[in-house]
Amino acid sequence: MLTLNRQSHEQLYHQLYRQLRAEIETGVRQPGQVLASTRFLAQQLRVSRNTVDHAYQDLVAEGYVVSKPGAGYHVPQQLPYLTDMSALAQPATTEKFRYDFTESYDHLRLFPKQAWRNAEQAMMFTGLPHIQPANGDLQYRRQLVAMLARVKGIHATPEQLVVTSGFNEAAGIIANLLPELTTGQLGVANPTAPNARHVWPRLDVPTVPFTPETPPTTWPAALGYLLTPTHNFPTSYGFTVAERHRLTTWTRAKQRYLIELDTDGTLDYGGTPAPALAHDYPERTFYYSNYDDTLGSALCLGFLVIPADLVPTYQAKYSKLPNRNSQWQQQIVSHLIANDALERFMRQLTLVYANHRQLLLDTLQTAFGAALVPMGAPAGTFVTLRLTTGERASDVIATAAQAGVGLVDPDRCWVDLREDYQSLVLSFRQVDDAQIIAGIRAWQTVWHPRA
Repeated sequence: MLTLNRQSHEQLYHQLYRQLRAEIETGVRQPGQVLASTRFLAQQLRVSRNTVDHAYQDLVAEGYVVSKPGAGYHVPQQLPYLTDMSALAQPATTEKFRYDFTESYDHLRLFPKQAWRNAEQAMMFTGLPHIQPANGDLQYRRQLVAMLARVKGIHATPEQLVVTSGFNEAAGIIANLLPELTTGQLGVANPTAPNARHVWPRLDVPTVPFTPETPPTTWPAALGYLLTPTHNFPTSYGFTVAERHRLTTWTRAKQRYLIELDTDGTLDYGGTPAPALAHDYPERTFYYSNYDDTLGSALCLGFLVIPADLVPTYQAKYSKLPNRNSQWQQQIVSHLIANDALERFMRQLTLVYANHRQLLLDTLQTAFGAALVPMGAPAGTFVTLRLTTGERASDVIATAAQAGVGLVDPDRCWVDLREDYQSLVLSFRQVDDAQIIAGIRAWQTVWHPRA
């Protein structure tokens, strides 16, 4: 039975967290058992849902509870303190493809292990000098401000930075800061990554698709527009500097909001990365980025820049809530930025990935000739190729899988789920030079493009 002592100096959420963890560790709550909903438990214990949610999220972060959309919270089959570390050291045995050109997971071969270890060691000696406020560790946000000014031309304040666990959390913040979105609508680029589109209906924000390649004057009426101007997934379309300027001029005249997703904007192989839309239109642009294509998606550390005019609204709504993202990780990344280790790693990564990208394109050209034509902007960690043979893209993907070669399925990114958009997408983030060559050769043994 869960009980809370309101006379104790221990916070209520931590009392609840500690009791639930003890019940899980001692077997009172068995693997697979579903926990009460946050609403029910809050009513039962006569506390706020934020208190219950905070306790649950801490348990999730430590591996004692698993959360699945639509299935609530439950106890996992394998508890963290029983994990067999020797098994974790073994090579992965669940890889679906021998040659994986999908974006399904990270090998982290290029992770800056030594720089991370040095920064972590520095943290071990200094500790955490302060408790982070709602929008994240202050030292980290200050370093982000300096880096964004250098890399993306964004001139913001630490108060405009919000550290998030991913885009879903960032979208929730945007929807909360702009309640008028629920009575209007948000334009969402078509195509785009599925999570960037699917999150809005759950927030009661109606959406309308638009094609970013077309002039803004032809876009449907909306209160704001979400787009990926550097390297839109999966078409690889990227806005030129002139197109960015036309877009921001139009949206300023119309007083519309922009939401820029920039998850791979620092990996630009065509020269100096273009400045963010927030550089030209800071007053109504939300800028979101993360480290998925650099430090790896497992880090789950994103950040959102909100317009300066909305900072008071954010403080009023969120200042009393905790930031659940690891302050330890934020401090480590802060050290990496301060020591120039992160930007140096990004520059090195750009060189390595540029070589991988060129090798992949050259190998594809040798193997398949004009059957696959490169398209899109030279940025990010995947290449998009126009399929010119008239075959169904899904059939080509299935054929490659027979040879143990995994390709990205781009069709899920379209709002109308159109069948077989005539392009193929290959990621080169998780393959080295030898795998690129061997993988394309293996694919060549099973796919013979039509003349």
